[in-house]
Amino acid sequence: MSKPVALITGGGSGIGLALAEHLINSHPGYRVAILDVDAERGEAASKRLNLADNCLFRRVDVTDYDQQAQAFQQAFDWGGGRLDMFVANAGIGDQDSVYKELRGVDGETGLPRPVDLRTFDVNLNAVIQGVHLARHFFLRNSRSGGKIVVTSSCLGVYSNHCLPLYTASKHALVGFVRSTAPVFAGMDITINALLPVMIETNLMPEAIRPLWDENQLTPMSTAVKAIDRILRDEKLTGQTIELSLDQLVFSQQQAYSTLNAKWMCEEHRLWEMACEPLLPKPPGENVAGLQ
Repeated sequence: MSKPVALITGGGSGIGLALAEHLINSHPGYRVAILDVDAERGEAASKRLNLADNCLFRRVDVTDYDQQAQAFQQAFDWGGGRLDMFVANAGIGDQDSVYKELRGVDGETGLPRPVDLRTFDVNLNAVIQGVHLARHFFLRNSRSGGKIVVTSSCLGVYSNHCLPLYTASKHALVGFVRSTAPVFAGMDITINALLPVMIETNLMPEAIRPLWDENQLTPMSTAVKAIDRILRDEKLTGQTIELSLDQLVFSQQQAYSTLNAKWMCEEHRLWEMACEPLLPKPPGENVAGLQ
């Protein structure tokens, strides 16, 4: 029997590396494909973890769909024709500012140059493409289905004026996870989001490290605990799990403010009439042949 396979983006360091190491060392039989844009970092991690051919590394820029798709195919083939878990973990902070014209002004027009939106390319667009690919390969498993874990942030549910682009991208991930979970359930696919409060990773600029209150840092063991919870509970899906110090806090979607808002969000006939058969039917009842 082939062994379970996980694919982790941003797996060369931080949360991604910690989860890869945990799956290999604490879940016997798991094999992990690590994708990372930093070849040196990813190769070093893979070499350290690759006992008994348990770890595969591929250098991938997740914003390049073809690169990510090829890596999924390679991981699927390496795993003997199976993929069991996808961890969409790669992320970056704000690359520009909406408060200042960091990129200057166009000399001809006098207008500010457009905001650099690479944050959305990595944190949101690449995640959506990765989930799209994961679904495709999950349904090719001999026993269809799988688990998707998205690394969002506590800023996916709270506001933060310092990192508005990062915050917006992480808010979008929470909406994406909550919206897709009921439909993916009909495909035996679970999808959940991790919302770290503050875990020390390469994402944080070196200059601000002295400002950190170490008592407020969440240990990597809390992320590991969340993955164990997801692996243990086959029905857990659509959840946003805050990682706060040693706690797993399940953040709930806010209640509908009015019956009108509830109707808009839960009424399916309007969408079916307008968009059938492209959109799914009510949660768990997918359009025939939809993949």
